[in-house]
Amino acid sequence: MTTSKPIVIIGAGIAGVHAAETLRNGGYEGRILLIDRDTQLPYDRPPLSKEFMLGEVSEANIHLRTHDTFNNLRIELKLGVEITSIDAEKQMAIASDGTIIEWEKLLLTTGSRLRQLPVKGAELEGVHYLKTLSDANNLRRKLGDVQQVAIVGAGFIGAELASSLKKLGKEVTVLERMPLPLAHILGEEMGEYFLQLHQSKGIQAITEDTVVEFGGTSQVEKVLTENGRVIPCQAVIVGIGVIPNTILSDDKLDMDRGYVVNEFGETSLRNVYAAGDCAVWPYQGTNIHIEHWDHAMNHGKSVANNMLAEDPAPYETIPYFWSDQYDHRLQYFGHTKDWATTVLRGNVKDQQFTYFYLDENGVIEAALLVNQPKNALAVRRLIKQQQPVDSDLLSDPDVNLKKVHLQVN
Repeated sequence: MTTSKPIVIIGAGIAGVHAAETLRNGGYEGRILLIDRDTQLPYDRPPLSKEFMLGEVSEANIHLRTHDTFNNLRIELKLGVEITSIDAEKQMAIASDGTIIEWEKLLLTTGSRLRQLPVKGAELEGVHYLKTLSDANNLRRKLGDVQQVAIVGAGFIGAELASSLKKLGKEVTVLERMPLPLAHILGEEMGEYFLQLHQSKGIQAITEDTVVEFGGTSQVEKVLTENGRVIPCQAVIVGIGVIPNTILSDDKLDMDRGYVVNEFGETSLRNVYAAGDCAVWPYQGTNIHIEHWDHAMNHGKSVANNMLAEDPAPYETIPYFWSDQYDHRLQYFGHTKDWATTVLRGNVKDQQFTYFYLDENGVIEAALLVNQPKNALAVRRLIKQQQPVDSDLLSDPDVNLKKVHLQVN
């Protein structure tokens, strides 16, 4: 497949980089433009809250690819270029400086953007967000003189940062507006488990309270809450989630939180595709949105292949994400919001267990693995099978999960 106009990819994160590579490795001989507003060579984001924050890896260690790799693949990397609008009818993208870039096909991998916390004092020095390498470098520089850190939000980023900062010897307070951390994803039992995990590591975890103000003159000195608490600190990190970055739009582009795509990654616009964090895609009969590394990589590859294929293949990868907190490796497979029952395999007190989420028919929709990576492959197979399982067999650690899997064949 070659044309006079290039394939343009907007967004050089996980999805964009893997899509560009896949296009070239899949036999596309035309020009590939990979565009990003960031001036940094594309980098991996998960280490920013963990290894990079701890100083265990350098910037060079987290680059997704080198300049030589992009050059060898003839991928034209355009950094520091902000695309402000697209014209689907004329098949062109317009940059902030007025430059017009025409395309044969367009792939949107614009990722996500941070939710902001619009409270009094949000502009104070010492109030941080963590999304980019620049954010991480700035935070690392400022942490040297900081002893007390307040983290707003007990989601995965907040939890990982709490773990990292505790290792750095900081006094950490985590403030969460919900009764239990992560309960909206993992359920109340697991929410209680992770709350106790934080507390056991010396984290002051405050739940069912919200920030009303960051106090201080020019530098943040405290966090004031709705329930009247005053939390002293020299730094605040806000981690209250992200939303799909859908700033590029068109009257005929279907959006529902993110860019809506079909099973092949096609949007409602001809020759316009979307992948990764910015996309909403069909999974087991319903449209879902996921903001995780593994999905971004696999979705980017799948959509890129479909951009070249005469007979496209549906994207059917089981969602997966992981998180490292303290001495815990958490792995989550599948997707569910309305499970009917749960099954625990193992002992929570041992801090090694698998927690299954089943629908009303006894079909496994999702599973959380805590320090049990050996179960990953079998769990993925069980979820993909989408058939009822025997809960007694599933809960028995002495029964090999492969044998549970055989029960449904």
